[in-house]
Amino acid sequence: MLHGPDVATLLPLEVAGRKRLATCSGVAWFRGDHLAVVNLRGGHLRVYKFHAAGAPGAAARLELLQETSEGIARPEDVTISPDGSLLAITHSRSNEHGVSIHRLDARTFAFGAGCMLRRGRAFHGLRLFPDSRHLAFTEIGEPGQVEVVSVTTPACPRTCLIENREAPLKPKSVAFSRDGRYAAIVKSPNVKHQTVAVTSSGQLAVHACAADRGVIAAQPLAVLAASDASLGSAEMSTFLPSAPGTPYRVLVTNQGADVVSTFEFHATQRTLAFAGTFAAGLSFPHGVDASADGRHVAVTNYGDDTLRIFRVV
Repeated sequence: MLHGPDVATLLPLEVAGRKRLATCSGVAWFRGDHLAVVNLRGGHLRVYKFHAAGAPGAAARLELLQETSEGIARPEDVTISPDGSLLAITHSRSNEHGVSIHRLDARTFAFGAGCMLRRGRAFHGLRLFPDSRHLAFTEIGEPGQVEVVSVTTPACPRTCLIENREAPLKPKSVAFSRDGRYAAIVKSPNVKHQTVAVTSSGQLAVHACAADRGVIAAQPLAVLAASDASLGSAEMSTFLPSAPGTPYRVLVTNQGADVVSTFEFHATQRTLAFAGTFAAGLSFPHGVDASADGRHVAVTNYGDDTLRIFRVV
């Protein structure tokens, strides 16, 4: 997108006093080594296969398998079932789109027309529950909310709604632990509130979750707020796989600080704490997702239009 003929016409927004062109926006792993990636400015979905570095000296690479723009308008985030059969997208700043669900061809990954669950201009992050029976998505308008629907029937009935009561913070993303017990909700001000510096606090909260019913508890178990590089301009999040008896680890992208931060949630003590920087030197990082085996993390970057893969050590 940044090398295309229309780049001069793109209108930037500002985050922490820096101009940002919203490009590569959302990412989700599936089938172990495959990725679904959406591009807001490009208006397309791409499916890649990730080839990890093998022999000494061999570089890791991404193989493009499918690209489509049909039925997509300013895609903000993407989620996909582990087997790659069910895919959902949030679309922003579009009157005709909002939250859509689609089927992918198992062999070619061709994109089905799908159905539009919601229409509106302010949908942001979304994730399927670990069992792919429910879908959660965030809306960052007024006042903002987190909604969960069942995707097991065509009607997609609502199973949960959490209204935002912490303006000017807005619910940017929702993510689920691999065991389905917890949901992480990230909140931060919309970018129009951050034109000079990162002064408003972002927030990370962990909620109990009943995955079988598609319900996220309204009251969080633990909340952490910060105005520094860890959460000041937070966007998307993901849980890293965790071994039994160890803390849950949550990764959060921060556009203002150009980092991906790590947080630890101790379930027994119900405490949440900053645990360090996972990746730095990025360019307005936005989307993030960890592979099912926990070996790699994919990060999309608004600023330089890149998808980056990191090895978890």
